[in-house]
Amino acid sequence: MTKIPQKLKNKPSGSYARLFGNTVLGNLISRVHSGSIKAGNDLESMIIERVEAIDDLDAFLSKEIMPDGVLLATKKQVKESTKLNATGSEPDFMIFKRRAGSQHCHVVELKDGYAFDTQKAEAAHTNLHNFVSKNARKLPYRTFTHFCAFNENSRKVVWNGFKRKINLEEAMTGREFCELLEIDYDEILEIRTEDTAYNRQLFVTDLLKIEQIRDMIVDTLERME
Repeated sequence: MTKIPQKLKNKPSGSYARLFGNTVLGNLISRVHSGSIKAGNDLESMIIERVEAIDDLDAFLSKEIMPDGVLLATKKQVKESTKLNATGSEPDFMIFKRRAGSQHCHVVELKDGYAFDTQKAEAAHTNLHNFVSKNARKLPYRTFTHFCAFNENSRKVVWNGFKRKINLEEAMTGREFCELLEIDYDEILEIRTEDTAYNRQLFVTDLLKIEQIRDMIVDTLERME
């Protein structure tokens, strides 16, 4: 689904080049980093494609009862809402769900990875809870907060990845997230692995094109024999 780009859209910062002492290698690592960021954006797009979207979030929030089903509001919609106070703390998704006469709002921070430094974990927790606190009276729903690491299958792994700055019950696996949305987790995983072989081949090929690195690899392999 997500390929390492052949070229960077913007000029690389040069930090990777300085780290490795090689401009070409630095650019390759920058392309890998760019692909990693795009993978996260692509994940969000795949979620949005599979769940019914709310057309007008402000109009939706004016109604006390929603129709049966699952509806999704994106970060952009939350940010643009005039009814919600989301300044600096808008979540990735707001999921509204009504089943068997019960309606809930799930406020979700979605991550492709799961390991964060303490400062980022604390900031994520603070921002999500601040958002819910500021908007609780505007949401006629029982509201839940979730921190989802899409590729993890253990709540404890997610919890530890957030340096235990979130509550364990707030930790959410990718499969749980998809179950909440009533979409197929395994289908998304399968699509996301389509380009992994391409990415491995591209990385190895471009790495070996760098004479300095190729010579180092040959020398290392010879010493290992």
